Amino acid sequence: MKQDDMMNRLRKAALVLPVVAMPVLATPASAQGSGEYQVVINHEEQYSIWPIDRDIPEGWNSTGETGTKEECHAYIEEVWIDMRPLSLRKKIQKERLNPGDAGYKVVINHEEQYAVWLKDQDMTGKWRETGQTCSLKDCMAYIEEVWIDMRPLSLRKK
Repeated sequence: MKQDDMMNRLRKAALVLPVVAMPVLATPASAQGSGEYQVVINHEEQYSIWPIDRDIPEGWNSTGETGTKEECHAYIEEVWIDMRPLSLRKKIQKERLNPGDAGYKVVINHEEQYAVWLKDQDMTGKWRETGQTCSLKDCMAYIEEVWIDMRPLSLRKK
């Protein structure tokens, strides 16, 4: 694949990130189009919302759910009960890791959002380690304790 083609695909894929990572940003009313949104999902079973009058970026598919921004977010809140990426869930299942014994680490991104990764998993993107390594249950408990405002840092600064 050519470098330009790969960069264009990455740019398109970066337009929609999971709701936890980047909510749809508000735009002026004149630029909002219909104001209707659709719920989209990627190959890792991560959800986001996307304006219904725009083409869905590559790598994302519509779930068929549509509505206002608030209705779409409420739907996601209801159905996205396991926020771990599908690849991580499959890896844990494949290797038959016991979540209580396996080594996990808590990571944080540039927007001060937390996630749990396998201890031996390489860091990618803008994620960095917090120094917390623990069982899955303990890592999740740690995140529940420290992550009291789930809005991305850029949104909290406004």
